[in-house]
Amino acid sequence: MQMAHILVIGARGVPDVEGGAEKNAEQLFPRLVAAGYDVTLLGLAENVKAESYRGVKLLSAPTFWLLNTDKLFYYLAAIVLAIRVRPRIIHLQGLGAALFLWIYKLLGFRVVVRYGSADYILPKWGFLGRTGFRLSEYQLQFADAVISVSDTLTLRLQSKGIRERIHSIPNALDKPDPQWSANATSARPYIVAVGRVTSQKNIDTLLRAFARFSENNPTCELRVVGSLSDRRYVESLGPLMSPNVTMLGAVPRREIPALLSKCALYANLSHHEGNSNATLEAISHGCPVLVSDIPENHEMKLAPHNFVDQQDAKAIVAAFGAAFAHPEMFVVSRSGFLSWDEVAARTGKVYQAIL
Repeated sequence: MQMAHILVIGARGVPDVEGGAEKNAEQLFPRLVAAGYDVTLLGLAENVKAESYRGVKLLSAPTFWLLNTDKLFYYLAAIVLAIRVRPRIIHLQGLGAALFLWIYKLLGFRVVVRYGSADYILPKWGFLGRTGFRLSEYQLQFADAVISVSDTLTLRLQSKGIRERIHSIPNALDKPDPQWSANATSARPYIVAVGRVTSQKNIDTLLRAFARFSENNPTCELRVVGSLSDRRYVESLGPLMSPNVTMLGAVPRREIPALLSKCALYANLSHHEGNSNATLEAISHGCPVLVSDIPENHEMKLAPHNFVDQQDAKAIVAAFGAAFAHPEMFVVSRSGFLSWDEVAARTGKVYQAIL
């Protein structure tokens, strides 16, 4: 029997679109379709290549840059679409998408918001960006349900007086792909980092640490996977680059397993995360893992030596050395993590609770 119609707003598109909200959407909503929900996802025109993906109907809104974002016009187009199709639930796939939550509530919609990150607290955001995110965060009190991907984010909401209707559902591990054997050999060992090349991801410290490490490991390479759209920050990295460093730019998600399966080490030295899909992918593929010593990462079941002070280049170099000497110690057990089927089941329960 056909269940409720869900309209998803806030993911740029699926499949193979860079970003945590997009990875979550790619894994979650086809499973909800399989469970009987009728799901429509509104993406950006440049990222929507078909009419559907694994049962999820795909619609597109034109890209239009305004106030340093490509989503403001998209959010306005989403309101028009919601009025036209009248879904049972509007699922806002990120904090930014909640900017017009008040309009959806005035129009009588039930609204679920996935709260995946509060990275606007970082210096990269200007006054308008921070103000917009703060307005979105304030409006979460009016949502019918908030899906928080980490306890750290839940505590943040509670500190702001938002205590009800919060559901904790972190991201999940991918199923192992038999075609990629973990720790397959590469012609030259390499460290891989995955994520948009921004100050939040702390790529500058990663490059400084790698330069020191490569002095005694000249055959080692560093491969950085992620969008280079933050041109000012990317240009600032120029003096830190070396022949052994490759900036691969945005890579289709289907190509990530090959990069992870052959790497000597996955490194995420981010200053801030929500519940890192990139790190979960590395764990899924059996990579040696090294992550920054921040509260959000500590919610993952990792060993003490999997963490490093992301601001201490010397400590990072030492951690690289330890991981290369004993890679098996840096591989993380899959136990204690959710599967995407479990994420879908929990999300379905949230929907049923508010219908």
